[in-house]
Amino acid sequence: MPAGREVETGGEVGRHHILTHCYWREAGPEFRNVNIMAVAHGTDKRLLLEHKAAIDEHLRACEIFGFLHKRVFWVGAARSSRPKISPRVITKWLSEQGKS
Repeated sequence: MPAGREVETGGEVGRHHILTHCYWREAGPEFRNVNIMAVAHGTDKRLLLEHKAAIDEHLRACEIFGFLHKRVFWVGAARSSRPKISPRVITKWLSEQGKS
């Protein structure tokens, strides 16, 4: 995006209700030095791409131009992992909190 407009652009991207989060990241050349990353979750790829097109159009309407790289990463089903905290530790902590 245009240098110096990162905060404004992040605010305009992040206002879209489909997004779960949007953040500014200084990435290296392997990500083409991306600044703003936005994340939406869903199972309907067509719908997600329609929302991306709406975000792109909104940025054009705000006269925010100069994007060098825009990409959609489609991961598919989320991968869940096991909790990293021992169930015994959680149970002990809950009992100490009076919530067991």
